[in-house]
Amino acid sequence: MNIEHQPKRSLEIRRHLLGEEKALQEIYFEATRRSNSRDYTSEQVERWIAKHDDLAEWTSRLAGTKPFVAVIDGRPIAFGELEPNGHIDFFYCHPDWEGRGAGSELMLAITAEALKLGLKTLHTEVSVTAEPFFTKKGFQTVEVNSPIICGAPAKQFIMRKDIG
Repeated sequence: MNIEHQPKRSLEIRRHLLGEEKALQEIYFEATRRSNSRDYTSEQVERWIAKHDDLAEWTSRLAGTKPFVAVIDGRPIAFGELEPNGHIDFFYCHPDWEGRGAGSELMLAITAEALKLGLKTLHTEVSVTAEPFFTKKGFQTVEVNSPIICGAPAKQFIMRKDIG
């Protein structure tokens, strides 16, 4: 079947549901392994994956952060966290779905929630890989640094966006 004639799949943005922790962990693993590997060493990538490979700890994290999840046909394909102070922490899209709008829709949901909470700014620390996406979404780089993450320096961008 020609891809142009396939029915359009509907994208849903909602909060994380109990039971999908492993699916979100797999999104993190795949995005880290496949996308971030374009900009970081394999040693860095594997250390970052190992840091979050304990499913019980991961499940506890998600219970606390209650991330927004992008879902197509009932399957999570991306997720993003918003902390009460406007900090966006984990924001990952499965590489097979990059560039198809899931990240943009997640950012809209996060921004709407931030505005509902009365926040005026969003802020985040992003990888070299994620920086172009966040720049396109109106974030500005405040600082570039290379903190030690999982035992190795990793270039990252401290970014901020005024929302209201």
